Parts: sequence; C-alpha cells; structure tokens
Amino acid sequence: MINFRIIKKIFLSTLMLPLVFIIFLIISSNMDEPKILTLDNINLNDFKTNSSSSKVDEFLVDENNQVEFDYKLIGIRSGNQDSSVIVKKGNNQFLVALGDFLEGSFELVEVNQNDALFRQGQKIYKIEKQKDK
Repeated sequence: MINFRIIKKIFLSTLMLPLVFIIFLIISSNMDEPKILTLDNINLNDFKTNSSSSKVDEFLVDENNQVEFDYKLIGIRSGNQDSSVIVKKGNNQFLVALGDFLEGSFELVEVNQNDALFRQGQKIYKIEKQKDK
C-alpha cells in the first residue's frame, strides 16, 4: 500500500523550496535601500564635454567646400518657445523647428515674422518669406 505520509512530505518539501526562495528575495530587496547623495555647490565648469566641440567641427564649412543655400521660405510659425518654419527646395518641403538642423547641416537659429536665420558653422543664411502674388 502507498504510504501517504511519505508522499505528503515530498509534496510539501517541493512547495517549501520556492517559498523559501521568494521570502529570501523579498527580504534582500527590502534591505537594499537606494543611496541618496547630496550634491552641494555644483560648478558646471568642472564638467567637460567634448560633444559640443565635435558638433561645431562637424558643421564648419571649408572655403573650398561651398554649399548652396537655395531654399525658399513658404511658411512661418512664430512663438515664444516653439517656432518653426517650412522651407522648400525644388519639389521637397521641410519643416524645421527652432534649434533643429535642415538636412543635417543648417541649424535654424532665429525665426521672425517675415524671415528666418540659419547657421552652418560660422556662416549665417537669412531667407525671407515669399510675398503672395
């Protein structure tokens, strides 16, 4: 005859192992508290980043490498924080927000009611809105 006491002990022991493991995980996670450090008197000059200088070098235009800037300004959305323009070159239209790059090389610097300023390295390009005909 099957001894039910042995089967019961085997069954309970197999259930107890995962239970002990889960209890161990809960206790260890409660003991690991985040370590919050207080930072006083942070000087931003102490942090040196190379990313800004590499971006400037990437977009500098050589004298031998002349880039044509023949975009037409067809739409302006001017605001205090979120200005953008719509420019056209050939059959392509581009929506460029303030601070974004037009085709990866011309950064939109300033937006007014009738014109927009783009910068590529040291060069500044100003395009005016087309007059309605």
